Amino acid sequence: MFVTLTDIAWAIVLTIWVMIVTLYISKYVARKTTIYVARKTIHILGGGLVAVVSPFVFSSPLLPIILSYLLTAYLIFHRERQPLNWFQDKENRGEVWFTFSFGTILLLSWILIRNFWDPGSRDIYVALLPLFYMSFGDGVTGIIRNYVYKRRVKGWWGSLGMFIVSSLLGYYFLSIPGLISGILATIVERIGKVDDNILVPFVPFIFLYITVVLLNL
Repeated sequence: MFVTLTDIAWAIVLTIWVMIVTLYISKYVARKTTIYVARKTIHILGGGLVAVVSPFVFSSPLLPIILSYLLTAYLIFHRERQPLNWFQDKENRGEVWFTFSFGTILLLSWILIRNFWDPGSRDIYVALLPLFYMSFGDGVTGIIRNYVYKRRVKGWWGSLGMFIVSSLLGYYFLSIPGLISGILATIVERIGKVDDNILVPFVPFIFLYITVVLLNL
């Protein structure tokens, strides 16, 4: 069974939490700081928390995938009709790519990796680490850059923060392949010409799928 009553209950709880983070907490953060920090707050408290708890509370990734795509549609609707201007930026669609990538990484993992949805399985972190990099690593780097440089810029202090967070997470969960994936996430965030919320999760995911799943390193 892909969906249980417990799944539905947790889907409701986490949806409410993400709504609180997006509509209230991030708005408060934006008033006190900047739109940029508000966006990263959503990354960490919204996407990051959901990524951490989902394998422990959902019997399958089906509902997290569906909810990610529904949130993507919701954010696109607001961009076009009534922007949530305390975090949505006309020049940047990062929040849309974030939710799209979140759901797509889980969907690809479900298709490509047999029995991956188990918090005790090594393979679950092939999916989760890219989401952690996108949520926590990129979130930390953005906040550091905001306070160090006082503007949205790809500076080295932010990259150092992302390197520390991502490489430690990677090594802790998947040893050397994880460490390398964290370094890759930092590199593509620093030099990538495509939105961070696409490169940061997908490049490490491809690397981890090849090394951990296919090559069993």
